[in-house]
Amino acid sequence: MRLLKRLGLDQTRGQIFVGFTLAMVIVLLVTIGSLYVLLAGVQKKNVAEFADEIAVQMGGRLESLLSEINVLSLQLAMDDRIQERLLQDLSGGEASYEERMKIRRIMVDKTVYSETIQDMELFSLRSSIYPIVDRAIGERVDPEMVAKADESLRAGALVWMARDPQHPEFLLALRQIKLEKQEYAKGGYLLIRVKPSLVDFIGGERDVERLKGSIMYLFDEQNQLISAEGDGVQGLLDEREKTRDYMAVSHTIQETKWRLEIWLPKKNVTEDFRLIQTVMLWATLGCVLLFAVLSYSLSLFITHPLKKLTRVMQQGKEGTLKENPEGYFNREANQLNTKYNQMVRQMNHLIRSVYEIELLKSKSEITALHSQLNPHFLFNTLDSIYWAHIRKGEKELSHSIIRLADLFRYTIHSHGGGDGFVTLAEEIGQVRRYVDLMKLRWHDRLQVEIEVMPEAAACRIPKLTIQPLVENAIVHGIEPLDQGGMVTVRADVHQGILTVSIADNGVGMSEEHLQMINKRLRQETREELAVSSGGIGLYNVHKLVQLQYGERYGLELESTPGKGTIVKLVIAAEEGWTNEAPGHSGGR
Repeated sequence: MRLLKRLGLDQTRGQIFVGFTLAMVIVLLVTIGSLYVLLAGVQKKNVAEFADEIAVQMGGRLESLLSEINVLSLQLAMDDRIQERLLQDLSGGEASYEERMKIRRIMVDKTVYSETIQDMELFSLRSSIYPIVDRAIGERVDPEMVAKADESLRAGALVWMARDPQHPEFLLALRQIKLEKQEYAKGGYLLIRVKPSLVDFIGGERDVERLKGSIMYLFDEQNQLISAEGDGVQGLLDEREKTRDYMAVSHTIQETKWRLEIWLPKKNVTEDFRLIQTVMLWATLGCVLLFAVLSYSLSLFITHPLKKLTRVMQQGKEGTLKENPEGYFNREANQLNTKYNQMVRQMNHLIRSVYEIELLKSKSEITALHSQLNPHFLFNTLDSIYWAHIRKGEKELSHSIIRLADLFRYTIHSHGGGDGFVTLAEEIGQVRRYVDLMKLRWHDRLQVEIEVMPEAAACRIPKLTIQPLVENAIVHGIEPLDQGGMVTVRADVHQGILTVSIADNGVGMSEEHLQMINKRLRQETREELAVSSGGIGLYNVHKLVQLQYGERYGLELESTPGKGTIVKLVIAAEEGWTNEAPGHSGGR
């Protein structure tokens, strides 16, 4: 740490200088490295395209040689003397020595036209005609090869076999001979032995002199090596050597499904880039030195506004956080100042929110303390009144005392684990108790209908949020009417949102009064909204819901003078436990 301080790296200027320099080094390394890789890729692509062209040319020459073998063997198979000899053998006649020698001369004459054919052998269906040995074709080659030559799709075509089982240094090809005078019936077989060094005949070093150190392989259809050619090649390269030192191109011979591979040494492909690599290295070092000087100058330019902004931030230690209205010429400093101002606004907003929550909590606690003063005396008194009415035979009044006691008990005691939340079913139970007590006064003038969908009954809501709204509807909506009225409570869940509506057909509100209430509901602060003497209060219910669930939730009011008012409580649906069976509740 002392060394860093001596170098000035504990200051903004030194950190910006080092940071910018390192950033430029990284940018230069990435840029020049990407350019180098791109150029190397282009060069490799050109070499690969050249190698592909060579592979195609060599493959074409190999196909030409194989086609030459095919044509020569076909001419020999269709020769009249061969056809006649096989026809006689099919009829049971044996070939004499002189006839066999004539057949030999015919085949030798055809062989001299090709550099790749070693020799040919002729077999009838029974035995060998040339060479003069007593064996059938099935004894000379693998029976599977004979079966392939006899297949309907291959009959008469040349079938290739990788190695001669008797002379592994040669390749074999087999053709079935069809007799023209016997309606192209099978008459015998022509076996061709081919020299294995096919790569030597399709180009050799003349075509790959630009690819020094390259190696060519020729594989058969079963991926067995047929031939190899290259500088010092001795068998196949191992996989590690291939991956490390070579890149490969291949070409497939369509007629035989053989594969020609050319392996190119990577060091020869990239040797042209050594000069480019050296130039790029020196250019990188020069750019780093130049940018170091520029970074130092720029760090001095940036330091001054940052120091001023730091002093403004440090003023927050003295008291309330304040925004910094000053602007700077430096864009980065202005961005930092903007973020700081946003942070100050957010922190002040959070402080106000916490203050409001604590204020509401304090008011609720005070109210709860007031309501809990000597609760045993209250319940004992109600119990005494209850038994007094029982002794007098006044059962209706005694039941009303029980409902009143339950009403007080719900208000005073904690429910749902003491977190201030209850299920909607429990809150609706409180509403029913309140309505029953109100009916003692209103009788038939008050009608209340409650409808709660099963999925809504189990949702958890803040305690004492529905009953104050029902009380508000009765007191302010129905009570002014001589004939009374009806209050309807409905609850439903849709797309994760719980909606509880309390509607009355009372006096309603004027447009001005409705706008005034909605305006107060939208206010951000509620310090002036104290708990009313009749309950939590309309505004505090709205604020409590917003503090718990967010500003998108709360109360929504609709009202028409002379027709009534609808209050909707909208909160997020959260299921919880309930001691009551949730279900659809009918009207009362």
